[in-house]
Amino acid sequence: MNQRIIGGISRLALAVAGIAAGGLFGAGAANAAGFFIQEQSVTGLGRAFAGGAAAADDASTIFFNPAGMTFLKQGEAQFGGSLLIPDSRLTDKGSTIDYPAFRTPRGIFDPPPGRISGESKSNNPYDATLVPHGYVAVPVPSTDNRLWVGIGVGAPFGLESRYDGNWFGRYDATKTQLLVYNVSPTVAYRVNDWLSIGGGIDISYAWAKLESHVPNPVGALLPAYDEDGKLTIKGESWAVGYNIGAIVQPVEGTRLGVHFRSGVDHRLDGSAELKGIAFPPLPGLPPTADFNTGGTAKLNLPPMVTFGIRQEITPQIALLGGVTWYGWSSFKEIRVKREDGGADLVNTQRYQDTVGLSIGGEYYWNEDLTLRAGFQYDPTPTKSGYRSSRTPDGDRYWLSAGVSYNVMENMSVDFGYTHVFMDAHKLDADRDFYVGTPLETRVSYDASNSSSVDIVALGLRYRF
Repeated sequence: MNQRIIGGISRLALAVAGIAAGGLFGAGAANAAGFFIQEQSVTGLGRAFAGGAAAADDASTIFFNPAGMTFLKQGEAQFGGSLLIPDSRLTDKGSTIDYPAFRTPRGIFDPPPGRISGESKSNNPYDATLVPHGYVAVPVPSTDNRLWVGIGVGAPFGLESRYDGNWFGRYDATKTQLLVYNVSPTVAYRVNDWLSIGGGIDISYAWAKLESHVPNPVGALLPAYDEDGKLTIKGESWAVGYNIGAIVQPVEGTRLGVHFRSGVDHRLDGSAELKGIAFPPLPGLPPTADFNTGGTAKLNLPPMVTFGIRQEITPQIALLGGVTWYGWSSFKEIRVKREDGGADLVNTQRYQDTVGLSIGGEYYWNEDLTLRAGFQYDPTPTKSGYRSSRTPDGDRYWLSAGVSYNVMENMSVDFGYTHVFMDAHKLDADRDFYVGTPLETRVSYDASNSSSVDIVALGLRYRF
């Protein structure tokens, strides 16, 4: 085999091994609206991901538009990570619980809803979390840099939060872990001087664990039985999606890009367990509501379409802009189907499609130093009446800055910082328990939310 090909494959294999080791390090609180994690590039973060579908300035183009690999000057390996530092507080404004109290047809023993016991303000449920990523892009020998192959590893979706067990929102969530890892082999081809195309396969692994409390429906009448039960749902899944893109360069200095990422439909296999619910020895009541069973749940990750532009104003200044459509309406509910034949466990979400906007710029100070800045508007897909404390979301406004410096001829260090301002959207959802039985209990949430996020990112690029 040609020695150049052997060398290229060897470098790619070694780099991929390094990415795989780092890519499983962690994923945490989502920092785009919903639970999408945009932080898949340090240089992109510095400009608030403006023009990502057209920027094509480093190997992270594998995620944002693989067609951009053909614009790289040489093969490149890139490794980086973003430290996500969210802060979120939920404050009770009148949340209630409506116990059945052994309702009679005339409602004689049906008291009105009461306030939920517990702390009226949540702790910050998020820890600072590192989200890593890695990419390798290599030109195929003897193709005059027209054909490229690459691979990327990252965590594009995720959420991790933990609330105190005695807070007022415990019947909605106490612990959430959603980790989605993605491995994407890609290919790109330069068709002619003005058109490049590319695409890849997204091999996706998802793991989820959701915990919450469940009220004892007889607790209102019998204080000895007012202890909450604890519900735990967990599962994992492998699934496959794809992404395709194109970049057009009609004139020197102008690039237009479009990128489509398919939705990925996971079917999580796992278990559901409720423990801690005991009933008094009364006629018609079972001794407990506890169960432990296998189960399945769907997780439909949204499709996305991104348009981007990069325009050189002068040899030292480039402006970038982007528009992204998120197909969040695919995420309608969390429904766990129990293998024991019990009623489905359902948590309605009803996300809606959104469109995000971003603008940014780069200033090439000299051959070694590049400065960046950007702004992004990222609307929430959550709807009034269905918001959850698992994703206490609101419209997000990003302010970003970044810098890259060539520490040597073939090596660059990248740094980025972002502060995300979030609108204070209310948590105003209902949660129903023991549905379809005389013990049916409803929890109605009314809470205010105050949130923000800081992001610090550092990366290293090596060109070969």
